[in-house]
Amino acid sequence: MTRSDRPPRGGWPIAWAALVLPLLVWAVVLLAGGWVPHGDTAVEAVRAHDVLGAHTPLLGMPSTSGATVVGVHAHHPGPLQFQLLAPLYALSGFAPWALVVGSLLILAALVAVSLAAADRAAGARGRQTMTVVNGVLVLGVGSSLVTPWNPWVAMFALAAATASAWAVLAGHGRWWPGFVVTVSLAAQSHLAVAPVAVSLGVVTLVASVLLGRRGRLDLPRRSLVVSVALGMACWAAPLVEVARNEPDNLGLLWTVARSGDGGLLATLVLLVGVVAVVWWTGRRGRGLTSGRPFAIVPLTLIGTLVLLAAGTRAGEGRDWYIVYGAAVPLTLVAWTVVGRVRRSRHRRTLGRVAVAVAVAAFLFLPRPLSDAARLDSVRAAPVVDRARELVAGADGPIAIETVGGLAWVSIGPAVYAALLADGHEVYFDARVDGMREDDFRHPRNLDEPHRTLVVHSHPGRPEPPPEGAVVDRVELARDAGATQVAGDERYVDLVLVQP
Repeated sequence: MTRSDRPPRGGWPIAWAALVLPLLVWAVVLLAGGWVPHGDTAVEAVRAHDVLGAHTPLLGMPSTSGATVVGVHAHHPGPLQFQLLAPLYALSGFAPWALVVGSLLILAALVAVSLAAADRAAGARGRQTMTVVNGVLVLGVGSSLVTPWNPWVAMFALAAATASAWAVLAGHGRWWPGFVVTVSLAAQSHLAVAPVAVSLGVVTLVASVLLGRRGRLDLPRRSLVVSVALGMACWAAPLVEVARNEPDNLGLLWTVARSGDGGLLATLVLLVGVVAVVWWTGRRGRGLTSGRPFAIVPLTLIGTLVLLAAGTRAGEGRDWYIVYGAAVPLTLVAWTVVGRVRRSRHRRTLGRVAVAVAVAAFLFLPRPLSDAARLDSVRAAPVVDRARELVAGADGPIAIETVGGLAWVSIGPAVYAALLADGHEVYFDARVDGMREDDFRHPRNLDEPHRTLVVHSHPGRPEPPPEGAVVDRVELARDAGATQVAGDERYVDLVLVQP
């Protein structure tokens, strides 16, 4: 390693501030615009609300596994994201701003971990590598990052886990606790990321044992004990679910993994690829157990192979989900590019160009997904306000039914998340087929007299309401960038049916 590859450590807070600044700006803009949880983020809000209650979540968000394997309705592996969001959300009185601020704090912490760990593993080249990785993730997605959506947490947790594993493989075993938490958060938050997160865990554990035997790993007993305790805490809820339910979520996930054709071939190709990577990097003195910063190369190569193999098992039309694991191949590419730039005579000029490109991307890069999330919130907000007015002062349970595409996709969840946050006893129908963990709120479990609030999105020709029902119509904001459904739904009728 050249001297330029081993500069002084400790400069990561500046990079952290630069990466978090766009997140802070986007959070302020969203909150100033009156952001409300809707769609999946509303479901996240409901589950974060439940963490401190009698039905605390044991699993993550409901997945779309039923579209891959008929009749198999699995959840994402764990509720760690809900648990992290819950304290501030509860302290705020279940206000939407707490979900945005909580999401911002989680991402800021994950970025800090990834930069600090990479700095410990490889000095300036390490922190510059993870600055590039996190910068691509931040600038590529945009403002929706600070909303509580599980894929975003999975992406940044995987980046932090990769950097933490890197620090461990470079001989700094004190990073094991950070690795345990970040890899657990990544694995629990999204099924697309879980296989590569698990592979990072297995590789890091095996390599740590070998490094320890060779005297190349600084792992105090205290760090080991803390790591075990954190691992048990992170995975307590999913393990309780395995013991309590039949079939359990782990079994359902295994059924999904074994479904379809080509599984054996993909596994064999993966194993051959992993063996080849370990052999090739080991011969060059840059293997997983070298105790050197170059261990990031085999680590990310193996992770990339697992990610690609997992993509073949995602089901038709879902192979693109592997983009949520982009941090692993990005780290490999960024490590290589940063190394070449640092050895270039024009590195200062290239550095300035990189900063200019980042600023231009922040200001001008189109981000349709984030734009849609913002506009969907703008569209849902007046419906939420009118629903609150409609049921103000109502006591007893309220069953919410959704009719129409926009009501099902986005606006209905916004209404029931808001009414639940207001303290109403709310029941609602599922957005996915099969049993879900919050099934206790399904209207079929309501035996006592109750009000029914129908959220009906339509193009202007609704069904006649029941006799005696109170109807309030909201005309939706029309914007081409918002989520669209078939039928040009321009209105939402809120139909309150008394007991």
